[in-house]
Amino acid sequence: MECFFQTTFLLFIILSYSIVTESTKKPNRMAMKLIHRDTMARKARVPATLEDHMEHLTSISSARFMHLQNTIDKELSNSDFQVDMHQAITTSMFFVNFSVGQPPVQQFAIMDTGSSLLWIKCLPCKHSSSSARPIFNPALSSSYVEYSCNDEFCRYAPTGRCGSSHECLYEQVYINGAGSKGVFAKEQLTFTTPSGNRVLTRPVAFGCGHENGDQLGGELTGILGLGAKPASVAVQLGSKFSYCIGDLANKNYGFNQLVLGEDADVLGDATPIETETGIYYMNLEGINVGEKQLNIEPMVFKRRGARTGVILDSGTLFTWLAEAAYRELYNEVKAILDTQLERFWFRDLLCYHGKVREELMGFPVVTFRFSGGAELAMEAASMFYPLSETDVYLNVFCMSVRPTTEHGRQYKDFTAIGLMAQQYYNIAYDLKEKNVYLQRIDCVLLDDYSPS
Repeated sequence: MECFFQTTFLLFIILSYSIVTESTKKPNRMAMKLIHRDTMARKARVPATLEDHMEHLTSISSARFMHLQNTIDKELSNSDFQVDMHQAITTSMFFVNFSVGQPPVQQFAIMDTGSSLLWIKCLPCKHSSSSARPIFNPALSSSYVEYSCNDEFCRYAPTGRCGSSHECLYEQVYINGAGSKGVFAKEQLTFTTPSGNRVLTRPVAFGCGHENGDQLGGELTGILGLGAKPASVAVQLGSKFSYCIGDLANKNYGFNQLVLGEDADVLGDATPIETETGIYYMNLEGINVGEKQLNIEPMVFKRRGARTGVILDSGTLFTWLAEAAYRELYNEVKAILDTQLERFWFRDLLCYHGKVREELMGFPVVTFRFSGGAELAMEAASMFYPLSETDVYLNVFCMSVRPTTEHGRQYKDFTAIGLMAQQYYNIAYDLKEKNVYLQRIDCVLLDDYSPS
């Protein structure tokens, strides 16, 4: 079994290398590193017990799930109603660096495929928290242009309205009552690629926020929304983007990256997507554990209105699975492991004593099968998360899939596939063709990490 696992991983590396080396990379494509949230942690409190640690991880992923649901629930009310910003900040896994304006002013923003607006802090500020980073001053940028109320693109500004000088104003409203208010404008962005090249974009629409409250804190300067609405940077820069995620457990894995525009890494098999209120929905057809296809009715994953359907999420760690599908997967995994390992009991989580890389060597691959033939294959390190990062805890691991009904029965037919399931995958969106492409790969092979 161990020999088979090692052979399979070697074959994966060889195939990944051949896939990438057959493609032609452009040195000045809009590629940038994704910055792991744990590299930003300062004096993080170590939970006192194993149970505290499990509660902490679950609460973070649960908060992200509610962040997504609050976004999706906009379709039930005002289409400009947005999510709780505190949830977005505390649960996002990756951040990006880029610069705005001429001369360029560096930004540090949340990457979020669940929203569709790029907005940043701008001077002069009203009711904003102090910032540890320079704040963009539009008056000092030679490339800054405000949209007027007569401009057709102004209609894409969230809660757009006219200002006293006929400028186009936006207001990004949040559940907790605060938000971002300012001018809807366009500006050039500058990205620094992993190999050190600097890439300048054409002017793109963004929100220049003059009233942002204290939600972002001192380190963050904005949000890079990559949703499907027209004001999204992803749509404006060519309607393609891709991101590649490696080993989430290793905060020093330096090859996670985001690519915007026509030179995105569009690799692997395609599956169709649909968009609703800027959210990308996929057609999941079934789940396999090894060669066994689980007995799940396809209707469980179909989008049939609000709070149904399947999405890939760029923020949450765990996968939140529709109730009927979770029950089948839970029972199958439990049947395999209960005869071999000792359970660790905590609430209704499926946890065991041991180490993932030892006890689960050769565990059958769990495969999410999508329409069109695309697959997301999860080996043990993607299906289970260890709780033994420090000497404080015994060796315990838990399944990284949870039921959406943990948040209420109203979510029983909704599925959000999290980042643990996306480890060692390149995920590419083609918004014109309305496809998502899935390719298993080590991100280091994407060729953006050597000088051009």
